[in-house]
Parts: sequence; structure tokens; C-alpha cells
Amino acid sequence: MAISFNSFSAKGYYEGNKKVITLAGGTILGVVSIALFWSLYWHPHRESEAAAKLAPLHHYFDKDSFNVVLKGIKGKKMMTAPEIADSYFLTDKGKEAAMMAGLAYLQTGKFEQAISYLDKANPKDQFLGAAVLSAKASCYAELGKLEKAADLYAEAGSKSISDFSAQYWKSAGMHYEQAESYGKALSCYEKIKNEYSTSEEATDIDKYIYKVKALQGDFNP
Repeated sequence: MAISFNSFSAKGYYEGNKKVITLAGGTILGVVSIALFWSLYWHPHRESEAAAKLAPLHHYFDKDSFNVVLKGIKGKKMMTAPEIADSYFLTDKGKEAAMMAGLAYLQTGKFEQAISYLDKANPKDQFLGAAVLSAKASCYAELGKLEKAADLYAEAGSKSISDFSAQYWKSAGMHYEQAESYGKALSCYEKIKNEYSTSEEATDIDKYIYKVKALQGDFNP
């Protein structure tokens, strides 16, 4: 329905467009009501449910009982990490379950499944975000996708604010080197030399730099 602009008075505008304004107002109130229900009741309730279902799995995950995390225990009523991740994907605990499932799949050699659940984790914390990227990189490396693995390690290095940054950059460089992307590998190694000179990874970084320069022909006459 077109809105009329025949009257410039507020009263005239309202009278001419009463149906549209009433409909719009009802829609806004409906959206606000849904948002309040979501934020005050539905989401906290689902978050609490997910937390209760995830809690028992922490023990098994910490003990490296990854098959229990992924498949549960026969005869024992409990949700698995993938089930919690799929059922509570809109909650923070659901995302934590996805990360737990992804890491468990990685440790059991199920790399495609690991990537699928790590993609769902999407943690807000920078440290955890970088760790998830690193885990995904490991999966792609195991699948033979070295360039993709290197890209993810480099992304982890850029995102991380921890002492692991240099480690991520070195892993990125090594995987670029294996993928024969020597220019990108050199950039990673030089970044460690210039920006992380006090890190353990920097102690022997010169040999990596010289090696990759030789591989790309910098020392050829």
C-alpha cells in the first residue's frame, strides 16, 4: 500500500495512512516481543540446558576418552558432544560442544568431521579462536591440502595475542614451503625474525630463511 503525502499535517498524514502505520506499529511490537522472549527466557533456558548436558563430557575429554565424547557410553543416558552441538547450536555451550567434538574428531583421525564441527565453534575469545584455526589447519594438512593449512596457520598467527603466535607463523611457513609457495613461506619466516625475535621459534629462523631463498633461486648466479 502506497503512503500518501497529500497532507503535510501530522493529523492528515496519520488519517491518510492509518492502516499502514497500524500495521507497521504492530510489526515493530511483535519483533520487540520476540526479541525480549529470546533474550530473557528462551536463550538463557537453552544455555542452561546445554551447560548441564555438556558438563559430564568434560571429564572424558580431559582424560582423552574421545570415543566417549563422540559416541557416549552404551547403556548410559547422555548426549554426545556432536549431539549437543547440533541441538544447541545457537548457544555458547553449543559452540563449546562443537569445539570439543571437532577436537575429538581430529584426535581420532576423522578430519572431515573435525573441520565440520570446528567451523561451528566460532569462539569469541581470541586465544581460542586462534587455537581452532590451528586445529583446522592440522586437519587440512592431514588431508594433503597444504596451502589451505598454511593459510589457516597464518590466520591463527594474525589473530593470536599469545606466545603461540610465532609458532603459528612458523607452521604456516613450513606448510607454504611444502606447498612450494616459497614467497609466502619467506614472508612468514621473516615475520618471526623481525617481530618475534625473542621467541623460541626465532632461534634458528635464519636457516629457514636461507633455505627458502635458495629454493626460490635467490642465490643463483
